[in-house]
Amino acid sequence: MHLDMEDYSRYYPYEGQEFKDSLRQLVESQYYLPLVSKLFPDQAPEDVKQKILELTDVDQFQAFVMFRACLYIIHNTMAEFTYSGFDNIGHKPCLFISNHRDITVDAIMTEYILIANHRKSSHVVIGSNLYEAPLMGLLARLNKMYAISRGGNRMEFYNSLMTMSRYLRHLVTERQESVWIAQRNGRTKDGLDRTNPTLIKMIAASGNRSNPSQALDDMNIVPISISYEWEPCGLLKAREVSLRQQGPYTKVPGEDTQSILSGISDFKGRVHLSFCQPLQMRELEDCHGNFDDIAHLIDQRIKENYRLWPNNYIAHELLTGQNTADHYSAQEKQQFLQYLDQACQQYPIPGFRDNLIGIYGGAVH
Repeated sequence: MHLDMEDYSRYYPYEGQEFKDSLRQLVESQYYLPLVSKLFPDQAPEDVKQKILELTDVDQFQAFVMFRACLYIIHNTMAEFTYSGFDNIGHKPCLFISNHRDITVDAIMTEYILIANHRKSSHVVIGSNLYEAPLMGLLARLNKMYAISRGGNRMEFYNSLMTMSRYLRHLVTERQESVWIAQRNGRTKDGLDRTNPTLIKMIAASGNRSNPSQALDDMNIVPISISYEWEPCGLLKAREVSLRQQGPYTKVPGEDTQSILSGISDFKGRVHLSFCQPLQMRELEDCHGNFDDIAHLIDQRIKENYRLWPNNYIAHELLTGQNTADHYSAQEKQQFLQYLDQACQQYPIPGFRDNLIGIYGGAVH
C-alpha cells in the first residue's frame, strides 16, 4: 500500500524530538497548573512536570497523564461507569466504529478501558472542529488523534478521504494497531444512532475494489455502543436543533470548545460502554457490497447493545403515550420532569422541550 511520508507525518503521533518538544510546550502552557492540580492533587506540580518531561513516547504519556484524566472524569462526572463485551475484541487489531453521543468522552472511555486492561490504546479519528479548543492540536497528537479534513473542493475532499482510508488500513493491517472512529459526522441529536454509509464506503475504498466484503473484513470492524443516563451537552444539543428549525444556523466562535468542555464536565449519571460482536465475513457477504445494508448491520449491533436508562423510557412515554412505567420509579419520573422544566426555563426556544425529550426517547425503538 502506498502511503507517502507527507501523509504519514501529518497523521502519526508525535515521536522523538517532536514528542519531547510537545511535552515541554504542555508543561509551560497556562493550562498546566489547572490541569495538574485536578489530576495530581497529591503531588507537587514541579515533581509532576519532571515526570512528564521524562516520558519517552505517546503510550507512556497516555498511561501517566490521560489515564488519570479518565479517572477524574469517572469519579467527578459519573455515578457509575461499566462496560461489557471486552472479550469481543480478541487480540487482533480492530476498527472500532462507535455511536457518537459526546465529542470527546465517547473515545476517551474506550481508551480508558483498553489501558485499564493493559492493551495498547487505539488511534482516534476526530473532526477538525475539535482543533478550535485551546491546546487541542497539541493534545491530539499526544493521544494518537487526527482529524479528517473537510475543506476544499470536491476533488480535494475526495483525495482527503482516500488518504484517510489508506491510513486507517495501514494502521490496522500493517502496523497492527486499532483505530476508533465515530459512525457519523456530528453527534447524535435525536436519540437515533445511525451509521453513515459513506463512512463504510470510505473504509472499503482502500482495499480490494472488486471484493468490498473482503476489504471490510480485513479491518476487523467492532461496533461500540455507549450510553449515558444524562446526555452530555443534552441542553446544548436541543438548543442547536431548535434554532436550526427556526432558520439558518451558524455556530459562533468558541461554540465547539464550549461543547467539549461541557461534555467532559457535565454530570452523566450512569454510563455504559459495550464492545459489540465483530462483523463477520458471512454477514458482509450477505450485504453484497451494499454499503447501506452494512451500515444498518452496524446500527443493529449498536441498538442491541445500547443500555437504556429510566430517562429513556420516561421520554419515550412522553413522546408516544406508550406506558413504560415498568422501567422507572415515580421518583425517577419526577426528577426527569423537573430536569425538563428547568431546562425549558433556561432555553425558552420554540420546540426545545420536544427536541430535548427526543434526545432521550429516540433511543427506545
